[in-house]
Amino acid sequence: MRYLLSIVMLAAALTARGQGTSQAILGYTNAISGVFNGTAGWTFQVTNAVTVTELGCLASFFFVHNTSATQVRVGLWASDESLLASSDIAPTNTLVDLSLYGSVNPVLLTPGQTYHIGAHYPGGLFGLDVVAPAVGGSVFPSSHIVSLTAAYSPGGFTWPAMELGTLGAAYLGPNFRYIPEPSSFAILGLGALLLAVRRGPKPL
Repeated sequence: MRYLLSIVMLAAALTARGQGTSQAILGYTNAISGVFNGTAGWTFQVTNAVTVTELGCLASFFFVHNTSATQVRVGLWASDESLLASSDIAPTNTLVDLSLYGSVNPVLLTPGQTYHIGAHYPGGLFGLDVVAPAVGGSVFPSSHIVSLTAAYSPGGFTWPAMELGTLGAAYLGPNFRYIPEPSSFAILGLGALLLAVRRGPKPL
């Protein structure tokens, strides 16, 4: 009995660990340069629950567009404009593929909600890569990220508003890393296994 329970617990742990960590934006093509003075980024939804563990910014922010910048602030907001997490990113932060990252307190994102992510440079005007299907650009998000639109609000570090008519576009900009939550099918399967173990034949 204890051996079977150990198998169930191990399966649960491996299911969660097997999900791995992914990045929201994996790549893009045919970007053009844009200049901003406020908070610029993109909005999105998730296909299933994910936990955000790091916020970041594309390294091109520092090494291509804003070579004298020493810091940029990245924020993640809910659709009601409440700030869920923020992180100050410097050129010395951890580089993963195209982006630099900083850890945040874990934030759970759920399907059916629209989230806003944006970058703000306290030094004033700043440049970003702009990717839009209208000018031949393409953004390649992970499989859990859908419904991208560009988002921007002028002024300081604030909730970036969705820009209508920009489906598939983004101001890049901000990025994040996340861990997918175990799927409901995996949870149900483990629950059924545990129930079967508990209802197993009783010793004579």
